[in-house]
Amino acid sequence: MHLGKNKRRNLTAATIGALLGSTSLNGIIVTNVDLGLSGGIAGNGNGTFDWDIDGEGGREIRVYSFLNRFVDLFNGGNGFGIRAVAPGNREDILNLGLSNYVNAGSAVFNAEALTVLLDGNIRNATGFTSGESGYIGFQFRPAGTTLYGWAEVILTEGGDTGTFEIVQWAYEDTGANIQTGAVPEPAAVATGLGVLALGAAGLRRWRKAKRAA
Repeated sequence: MHLGKNKRRNLTAATIGALLGSTSLNGIIVTNVDLGLSGGIAGNGNGTFDWDIDGEGGREIRVYSFLNRFVDLFNGGNGFGIRAVAPGNREDILNLGLSNYVNAGSAVFNAEALTVLLDGNIRNATGFTSGESGYIGFQFRPAGTTLYGWAEVILTEGGDTGTFEIVQWAYEDTGANIQTGAVPEPAAVATGLGVLALGAAGLRRWRKAKRAA
């Protein structure tokens, strides 16, 4: 399992950026993440950051704020999709809550661009309460195998755009199903942190070698 974590910073119409670091241990991949949302945005209020779920240098999803009105989620590639409400309601992402499975049987995944905040109000997001954590399910295919994961996100209403926050996320790197909110055992996480000494390039080589083994 791979776990990512953000230090609770927000994307608004005035923040942008991303920073990532990760380790791996005995089939459980742990990532300690500070998305580092900071820096200026042009006067028209446009800005993006790319969410690289597996830390391999690409982007699975792009979060985009613009015109001081919208916060949109754009499919960045690698077969990414967010669990939608139902086949007949693909436009709304669903707050799954805790301990619900994300897998191939999880109905439909929305793979299109989606506005989740408009004029400071939550939009196209079912089951979310402003300012409170919700759990979305997602899938992506970084190397031909569909992987399933979850993310804890907070949508907060207010101001021109509202705010969209990614708090933490996790995925199973084997293609197995995963329960929302599931994280590695604390002992495994603590042991795995020692691998941080490898540095980002070393970690990427080590993770690729591990997957090939």
